[in-house]
Amino acid sequence: MANINETVNKTNYKKNIITYSIVFFVFVTALWLSMQNENPSKFPKVVTDEFTFTAWVNDGEDYLKKNYRWFTKIIAGYIKQGYYFLEDFFIDSPWLLITALLFLPCLIAGGLRLGLYSLFVVYFWGAVGMWNESLQTVALMGLSVLLCVFVGTILGILCSQSDRFESFMKPVLDTMQVMPAFVYLFPALFFFGIGGAPAILATMIYAMPPIIRLTNTGIRQVSKETVESATSFGSSKLQLLFKIKLPMSLPSIMMGINQVIMMALALVVLACFIGAEGIGGQVWLAIRNLDVGWAMEGGLCILFMAIMFDRFSMSFSKSVDPLPLDVQKFYLLPQKWEKYQVARIFEKPLSFASYIIDFICIKITNAISYVSELIISLFNKSTANDLGEFIAKRYYVIPSLIVLFLISFVDSNIYEFGTFPEEWKLSIRQPIANGVKALTVHPGFIGFTKGLRAFVYLNLLHPLDVFLTHIPWWFTMSIFVAIGYFTVGLRFAFITALLLLFIGACGIWTQSMITLSSVLVSVFLCFALGVPLGIIASYNERFRNIQNIVLDAMQTLPYFCYLIPVLMFFGGGIVSAVLATVIYAIPPIIRLTSLGLTQVSGTYSEVSRSFGGTLLQTLSKVKFPLAVPSLVIGFNQTVIMAFAMQIVTPLIGGKGLGLEVFNGLARSDTGRGLAAGIGIVLLAIIIDRISLAWTKKQRIALGLIKN
Repeated sequence: MANINETVNKTNYKKNIITYSIVFFVFVTALWLSMQNENPSKFPKVVTDEFTFTAWVNDGEDYLKKNYRWFTKIIAGYIKQGYYFLEDFFIDSPWLLITALLFLPCLIAGGLRLGLYSLFVVYFWGAVGMWNESLQTVALMGLSVLLCVFVGTILGILCSQSDRFESFMKPVLDTMQVMPAFVYLFPALFFFGIGGAPAILATMIYAMPPIIRLTNTGIRQVSKETVESATSFGSSKLQLLFKIKLPMSLPSIMMGINQVIMMALALVVLACFIGAEGIGGQVWLAIRNLDVGWAMEGGLCILFMAIMFDRFSMSFSKSVDPLPLDVQKFYLLPQKWEKYQVARIFEKPLSFASYIIDFICIKITNAISYVSELIISLFNKSTANDLGEFIAKRYYVIPSLIVLFLISFVDSNIYEFGTFPEEWKLSIRQPIANGVKALTVHPGFIGFTKGLRAFVYLNLLHPLDVFLTHIPWWFTMSIFVAIGYFTVGLRFAFITALLLLFIGACGIWTQSMITLSSVLVSVFLCFALGVPLGIIASYNERFRNIQNIVLDAMQTLPYFCYLIPVLMFFGGGIVSAVLATVIYAIPPIIRLTSLGLTQVSGTYSEVSRSFGGTLLQTLSKVKFPLAVPSLVIGFNQTVIMAFAMQIVTPLIGGKGLGLEVFNGLARSDTGRGLAAGIGIVLLAIIIDRISLAWTKKQRIALGLIKN
């Protein structure tokens, strides 16, 4: 035992010697670099001139273009054909056929509520005059999701079968998930040109990590007992994979598909910057024209579309237990409303209609099943029985196909059947524009916006911006390294130093500090506003329910759309960029504050009150300290979302690394844009790791987890 301890101590001693030597080397290097420049706030020019990261990236891009452009053209050609086929099919099809194609799956998967919601979404697309643009977005997203699921599932299966391949993919997936979405447009644009093909490929790469991770996780979570049982009965590896593991991991895979859909929808909106058509282009044109009503119509189309596809995909990943026969099944209203007589009376006609529809569908399906079984039995009775059983179980699918066929038949024989009715159209563009115009000229609102802009800029943003951009770069680095050392450890402190040296060597130190100041101010405002809202929600259930609906909508809406109201109410500039970031990044801190306070055991509150503690004392001295881990997680999520927002804020006057990304895209400078994007990622990683480590220490201190 003594020999083992001695060996362990020697190993740890050697590791510590190596670590401290590396840290000392980094410190000496940083000290030497600080002496190479007259202006200590700027990174030494001798380093930035030698470390030409942007040139290396551009040279690599030119090499790939020169030697492999033929391959990318082939891929882009096939993808264009698939996209044009889907786009032409959606746009040229009658609107009733598109409605049925969306309504019937939603009805079968999610019930009447989701089916009716899909009808509302389709109607809204046509009513506001964005039918073609919405279908173009659906085509882009649909093909991206199909390719993403196909490739991602294969990679997830390979990860589940090989630990070595999984260890190789983990850092790749981590990098893909933290990289800002906008950065993916660079390689897609320069290798595949402009239009739908590069947008689909960029979306595919951006949205692929969830399906890979969840496929791998789902397969690996299949119990060993099940695998051993199947193996004992002589199953091969392929049979074990396709007949046991994949079916049992289907809920996890469907959850991955849900995440893929949401991420794909977010990027296809941004793809308008590389020539992709759809709603994103409409929103961008509205921003350029300062037409808030037009932009709001596009934003609502995206929002409703995202909610529909989210609910539809989630319905497949959840298992719903069937209700007992003696329990009234509600088709539209929540089941918990069964105790109300009015609700039961309202649901009776729906129950009767559902019974009639089920009866008709079953009879039609049984008839088709009988005829098919009768014909196939002439050749093979076993196949006939299997086919008949297969058809009989899908008593919604066959009638749905018949409905789709009838719509297509009527459309081909009746003129103008497939045109969206003109009398159904409506426009919310002008009322919104009039309301915004009336609000923006109101003296009280003008005074409020000017006061808020002045407060944020003069008291928060400008002082911090000046401080971070004018203090010596090595001083800022030392602060981050010290924080990393005391929260995470020596190894992370060393990694932090290397990451910050990379940012400085790329020549984007000043831009990084500007981005950091914007993020820190945004996070501070998120806390100042979000924590009180979370506290109110934890004490008032009705307020919490209303707030959750608003937060769901905020988290579903692409961040591209948050720029519109901020631009109209506050104008352009760096303050507007901060305010847009606050609106986008505030939901996590509100949710997790409310969650952390509500999860505190009521026993603690009762003990506090029994000792004479007031409501404010119980909150500040009992509940709040116990909810600190949730608050820090909220801080972590808010920071990550704030960094993600920096990519699009240059559209309304934002500066920093996001502006560098835009300049790189505008000037076809992939290296410059990639360096700025990596800079955002590295800053986000540093703050993310520090906040997570501090959260862990707080949870250990509170006894929630063991060290």
